[in-house]
Amino acid sequence: MIGRTIAHYTILEKLGEGGMGVVYRARDSRLNRDVAIKVLPDSFASSPDRKVRFEREARLLATLSHPNIGAIHGFEEAEGKPYLVLELVEGQTLWDRLRKGRIPLDDTLDICRQIAAGLEAAHEKGIVHRDLKPSNIKVTPEGKVKILDFGLAKAFYEPTPPADSSQSPTVTDQMTAQGIILGTAAYMSPEQAKSKRVDRRCDIWAFGCILFECLTGKRAFGGETVTETLAAVIKGEPDWKALPADVPEKVRDVLRRCLQKETSLRLHDIADARIEIRESVVRPDEPVTVSQRVSQRWLLTLGAGVLIAGFLIGVSLRWQFRPVASLVVRSVIKVEPGYCLDGMRWYRGFLRPTRTAMAISGDGRFIVYGAVPENAVPEARGQLYLRRMDQEAAKAIPGTEGGISPFLSPDDRSVGFWADGKLMKVSVDGGVPVALCDVPIPFGASWGTDNGIVFSPREDAGLSVVSADGGKPEVLTAPNKMNQEYAHRLPHCLPGGKGVLFTVFREAWELQPRVAVLQAKTQQWRYLLDDAADARYVRTGHLIFLRQGTLMAVPFDLNRLEATGQPVPTVANVMQALNNLNSGYITAAGQFSTSDSGGLVYGSGGITPDLENSLVWVDQKGTAQQVLPFKTPFHAPRLSPDGQRIAYTARGRESHAWEYDPVRGTTTRLTGEGKTTDVIWSPDGKRVAFEWWESGPSNLYWQPVDGSSPKERLTTSEYMQFPGSWSPDGSMLAFVEDHPNSGPDILLLDLRSRRIKPFLNTKSAEFYPEFSPDGRWMAYDSDESGREEVYVRPFPGPGGKWQISHEGGIEPLWARNGKQLFYRWQKQVWAVDILTEPTFRPGKPRLLFEQPGFLSAGPIRTWDLSLDGQRFLMVKLDERKPTVVTEMILVQNWFEELKRLAPTGKK
Repeated sequence: MIGRTIAHYTILEKLGEGGMGVVYRARDSRLNRDVAIKVLPDSFASSPDRKVRFEREARLLATLSHPNIGAIHGFEEAEGKPYLVLELVEGQTLWDRLRKGRIPLDDTLDICRQIAAGLEAAHEKGIVHRDLKPSNIKVTPEGKVKILDFGLAKAFYEPTPPADSSQSPTVTDQMTAQGIILGTAAYMSPEQAKSKRVDRRCDIWAFGCILFECLTGKRAFGGETVTETLAAVIKGEPDWKALPADVPEKVRDVLRRCLQKETSLRLHDIADARIEIRESVVRPDEPVTVSQRVSQRWLLTLGAGVLIAGFLIGVSLRWQFRPVASLVVRSVIKVEPGYCLDGMRWYRGFLRPTRTAMAISGDGRFIVYGAVPENAVPEARGQLYLRRMDQEAAKAIPGTEGGISPFLSPDDRSVGFWADGKLMKVSVDGGVPVALCDVPIPFGASWGTDNGIVFSPREDAGLSVVSADGGKPEVLTAPNKMNQEYAHRLPHCLPGGKGVLFTVFREAWELQPRVAVLQAKTQQWRYLLDDAADARYVRTGHLIFLRQGTLMAVPFDLNRLEATGQPVPTVANVMQALNNLNSGYITAAGQFSTSDSGGLVYGSGGITPDLENSLVWVDQKGTAQQVLPFKTPFHAPRLSPDGQRIAYTARGRESHAWEYDPVRGTTTRLTGEGKTTDVIWSPDGKRVAFEWWESGPSNLYWQPVDGSSPKERLTTSEYMQFPGSWSPDGSMLAFVEDHPNSGPDILLLDLRSRRIKPFLNTKSAEFYPEFSPDGRWMAYDSDESGREEVYVRPFPGPGGKWQISHEGGIEPLWARNGKQLFYRWQKQVWAVDILTEPTFRPGKPRLLFEQPGFLSAGPIRTWDLSLDGQRFLMVKLDERKPTVVTEMILVQNWFEELKRLAPTGKK
């Protein structure tokens, strides 16, 4: 490698080699600087998943910017070999320095203070080193400390999050050298040695080991073999007598707290160690700064004030005792590092949860929440976690893999949740989950005191109830379609079995739903509040609910089941799934939960605003060129048959169909009041078909493009319908109907007779119907194999079918000559050559380009093709970080604040 040039880096010399690769000094010819090049092991080139995982972690680590952390400049690849471009840190490693013996006290404290500062900066971003040791720490000639290989252990050795044995960066086949294994094992925390889940406290343990070794010149936990070293880590104790006599007591205390084997007793924050060490460095004879003098003077004044206040309080208590309201305290609870709250991330590219992801226990002692890896693909499966308030970290609940939407039993001993099409329950400590009943898609659930669980089982359903022991559900409510009701969702059982609160939707994408109450005795229900959703009763005598992302409260009479005052705002910017484009199904679910003890936990974020996307032409190499000079929530653009106009929808809080004329540069709105999300051209270009609704489910309509006559209804159904594709002769319209029992099906509408017949209505989900240009074939998408794939069938049939895509595919799109089929999968666009004579025969799929940032949704195609077949008409998403929730806000004694903001008149 010496003397070779890769990209614009010239390799100058070899600096070292370890389990994570070989490091070279290189010259960056572009920026005229020396850098370190770390060439990764050959095993990476043969493992695409591993390389992708490493690149994802490297991008995260590249965001670290701190003077005590060696920077990552980039992740590159040359000749099939991946490599990292790192900051070149001159000087010797701490391991080299320790080979000469113990380090003087002042130097030790200065070095370790800088190590702690670097760790603190990383931990604040949720990044853990996992393999901190002297060989990963460099000290420059100027005395500056740099931590190297920060967080790379996770990228190298963690195949799936969260793994067990992979949490240890030592017991791996990559680390074949005994010195590497032994050198790492000596600084490994007990939980790593036991292959348990780790967090930042493993770094705190390693820091304690390094501090001890710097002070004494010997390892805190030693052994001649790996087994002996790990045994010492798990069972042994450092030789505390080896500490020099001049080590300050504060430093000794830091050491003992860092090296506690039980994580709950270990130092929780490395910042505390940094502060204690810094204070130990200050000498009594050192000059005191002006700010320190002010601080000392202030402390003296404060001390005197405290004494006086104490005296006055004592006198007051002697004469009279008056109860004082509990103090309202706010704090932040972090989700597991690298994870975010999870609740059915329906829309590709967004991790914002659409179902309530948290539930706090009645006594306020723990929170159950759903989480998923933040950097994972949107389709990743999450899990439920239990976070006890007296513990620093949460623990995954065994048996809840793939689970979302947690809700607790009245005694807080069990947690209900949804996973894999079923309503489930399990002990809060984990175990074998119990399936209660089938639920296709969850829209809220609540566990009543009568041992019944009330839930909403699908998008357009009412409420049902099932025994917490399992069984056949019973229907409680049904939406009155004649009364413009679409769905009943988000139930909340009232105390004492008095009834159920729930949210009423008048349409699929309702933005101002209403709260209603079902009375248990009469089984009758009535509306309570307009523009309100996800209501809960709290024991202060209030209903709390969400109104456009604000948590509201209104006094409520539990006996009469009616509000007794006016709603008032209590907490702003509470995350709520109330925007269609970003949230998939609008559920109106809020990220909040309350405890009977008076606590509130919630996630911030409000309602996501509409995305302002760009309409672009994309060539077959993935290069995009903007079509329109403005941005809006573009969705599903379609080119007119003559290629002269573009129809599209602006899909957001208002959804309408539009026509754009590139020649004139004008946009014309096609649809009036109500909502439309998909629009397609007739083969002659004179009409457009679209789904439209004002309340209730969306049905199919059409109208002339020139506005010569109003829209005309084509179908009448109680289920949602979406126009897919027009047959070339204009006689047939293929569309998707979302049926509650079978899921999305492909149906055919004869436009002459207005009769409807099925094309595909199996138990699988069928999407994206597309007639071939000659009308002889139908391309579509199905999940019959367990994964979405593109298929082709003869039209009108009968005949066989051919799978077109390989390892996933959606949104099929025919070339204008019918000789190619294009499809999409995640960030990729694929092409398949098609032969139809003498028989149908698809070719091998080939990747055209991979480019993130283009809209892809369903159940109808969201892109189109130019007349010459060389460019794709697509929607380019704004470049923005996906909205995620990585922390929750806990408000203790929140009921005190609630009673002040919304008095009930009770004493």
